[in-house]
Amino acid sequence: MNNTWSKLLLLKTIDEMKKKLIEIDLNTGLNSQETLSCSQRLDDLLNLHLKFLLK
Repeated sequence: MNNTWSKLLLLKTIDEMKKKLIEIDLNTGLNSQETLSCSQRLDDLLNLHLKFLLK
């Protein structure tokens, strides 16, 4: 898979994770373990995206 496809896949995954985070927050609350876990996964994806941008 080339770099462009990797970036597009990463952006799509980030978008999906954002939607999932909002849904989980609405269902379980902002301070639930599930919300915090999803938020941390989103942070990891965003950090990976930042690394792509800095290359």
